[in-house]
Amino acid sequence: MSAPEPIPGGPFPPDVKALHGQLSPAAAAFLEFTERAPEALSRHKFKPHEASPFITYELHAWPTFVEGPFARQMREVAPALCRLIKRAPRRLLGATDRAAAFYGLPHERAHAALEALARTDDARGAIGRGDFIHDGTAFKCVEFNLTAGVGGWETAIHVQQVLAQPAMQRFAMEQRLRVRQPRTLRDFFSNVVDTVRRDIDWEGECNIGILFSPSTLPEAGPAEQVSRFFTAQLQELLQPEGARGEVLLAAYGSVASEAGAHLTLRGKRLHAVVEYDARDRLAMAGATYVTQAQAAFDARAVSLLNGPAQDVLDDKRNLALLWEHVTSPALSEAEQELVRRNVPWSCRVERTHVERDGARYLVPELLASQRESLVLKPGRDYGGESVLVGGTTSAADWDTAVRKALDVGGWVVQERVHPMPLHALGPEGTVVPHIAVWGLFVLGETYGGHFLRMCPMQRGTGVVNVAQGAIVGALIELE
Repeated sequence: MSAPEPIPGGPFPPDVKALHGQLSPAAAAFLEFTERAPEALSRHKFKPHEASPFITYELHAWPTFVEGPFARQMREVAPALCRLIKRAPRRLLGATDRAAAFYGLPHERAHAALEALARTDDARGAIGRGDFIHDGTAFKCVEFNLTAGVGGWETAIHVQQVLAQPAMQRFAMEQRLRVRQPRTLRDFFSNVVDTVRRDIDWEGECNIGILFSPSTLPEAGPAEQVSRFFTAQLQELLQPEGARGEVLLAAYGSVASEAGAHLTLRGKRLHAVVEYDARDRLAMAGATYVTQAQAAFDARAVSLLNGPAQDVLDDKRNLALLWEHVTSPALSEAEQELVRRNVPWSCRVERTHVERDGARYLVPELLASQRESLVLKPGRDYGGESVLVGGTTSAADWDTAVRKALDVGGWVVQERVHPMPLHALGPEGTVVPHIAVWGLFVLGETYGGHFLRMCPMQRGTGVVNVAQGAIVGALIELE
């Protein structure tokens, strides 16, 4: 889909308004509002927002409004796909040897991951966020991050900051908007408490440790401020039943083991541990913590989110795993349709044959001949730094990356999704089409809210990531 020319601030062509009308009537009305309200074109910097200890990235001045069928797609697709991914390792791979080979894990880590899945009803309480691109017809999941350290939980702050602008208040009053207030953080803690109730004997107390590596642990002042804020959110859930609890931020090395079972932090027993900084769990947390946590988990003395199961859940190869079994009786017809409709075609980068669009290809030859329609990414890297979009990558750089992927293993190739453009205020003060990645949270079995990452279509490599300059947008659901 070619990108239209920049628009200073309207008037917007009917096709652009119709495109935004797919999101909600309010989204189209907002474009019309900006045509007669020049103050809406101000690039608000949100200095209080950017100075917050909670948030360190830029927030876009314009909201994106969704409701009706579009919002229902978000709320239905993300939990359904999350459930399928969480069940896939045991259902589609089963044996530890097969899981170790698929994910490139040592046997003992693959075994611990599958055991954790078996013990927790396939990670029923796991924390995750799917990253989706909407192609104008459906949401396509380009990756699903099943790790406790997913960013973007500050959804309520996004909405409050953006709607506090005078121009946005005026628009909301004119349209009589009824905003569905985000509950991502509250639902996050509600899911943790529910998980603790299932995993261990409930004693009316739920202390939660949110753990980081030493290099990523917030400084003492901001960490204490965040801890108090989180504890207040948790206590709102616990106090009506007379229960108590506290949220503590610390490094993995601060956790102690008591009597070989309970984990403690600053003299308090931990009932749940959120392994926030654990993309490579063993490397980030350290062998001592992993051993202690496993012992407490085995003794049913603590809930680990996402714990040992993360070794198999938080891997981009899981989307390839679904496509490898898309015609298998191991998936129901509804699950097969979910994969075909909402997951771009994906496969592992290996020297083997694969089916695509009814044809059979040798994977290296497919990568060489169809570069512009493909995206190449490692299964375990994060931040988008190693992702290559074929259409914006030179043939020479693509060939070099393909050779590396074939040699080292663990990479995925995916069909490129062409996004439905969102017209929004650009860096120069003009309205330009943006690529949007829709971050949809799933907290346990519950849809947990949403946020946007955006960047102008005519800039960059097509990889939309905050670490590479994308801006976070407030995604507002209307009643």
